[in-house]
Amino acid sequence: MDQPAFVALRPATGDEHVLRLYCMPPAGMSAPYFQGFIPYLPATVSVHALQLPGRGRAIGMPVHTDPHRLGQLLAERIRQADNGHPYAVFGHSVGSLIAYETVKCLVRQGHHPPTLLALSAMAAPHHPEFTAQAPDVLLGGREGIERLFGRLPDHAGHDPRALINTWVPMLADLLLALQFPPHQGPPLDTQLALYGGADDPVISPAALAGWNDISSQPATPRLFPGTHTYPLDNVEALSSRLTADIVTSLRGWVCPANGPGSASGECPLGNPRHSAWS
Repeated sequence: MDQPAFVALRPATGDEHVLRLYCMPPAGMSAPYFQGFIPYLPATVSVHALQLPGRGRAIGMPVHTDPHRLGQLLAERIRQADNGHPYAVFGHSVGSLIAYETVKCLVRQGHHPPTLLALSAMAAPHHPEFTAQAPDVLLGGREGIERLFGRLPDHAGHDPRALINTWVPMLADLLLALQFPPHQGPPLDTQLALYGGADDPVISPAALAGWNDISSQPATPRLFPGTHTYPLDNVEALSSRLTADIVTSLRGWVCPANGPGSASGECPLGNPRHSAWS
């Protein structure tokens, strides 16, 4: 519980399994943040969400604030779990930065990149918008935190210890985000997807589009109704868009021998019994 790990919200299901989706939650949140997405994602996708120390059952554990070290640890977890099937990575808010750093570390280690890197509600490390907004969040107390992350649990306002346990991982993740250096080296060569809230007070569509500066496969940002916390109000729509982008990213992928692909070895875009692929 003192180390980052991926929690299987929906494990692989034998021959029906096609792709593993790694999900990185926003600041202060834990793996169950993505539980609501499960009914809207194809059954052929196994879902594994990041659980960091300092939150959930691991409250009180030391938190991570070194982005490169965290990226290395997560890259190693993904490499250890690799069974030859394709995989995708999705991050929301600060989770987008963690997803980006993890993929960057995987590429540096010589591992094949994900078929899709989906980034939501976060500016690229070189873009000044998030850095410009961060002081207001850090110095704004509860109001500043809620402006970015939404309303804190009611019990946290009456119990100082509960408030501290809620704030510590959020502040740690903000500190982690502020320490990301600008991208160095060649552009990331993996399909990119960009999502955001139409009324996000922190990350504008222009800042979201900044990820295209460091990618060889640029994407047009897709906006959903809502603010920085828009995924919680658009679970079905966001899951549908993510599914469509996963389908596109799988075209041309060759499954491992004896995998769930066709006789020619090409991965299917989905089992006909699962209409969510269509």
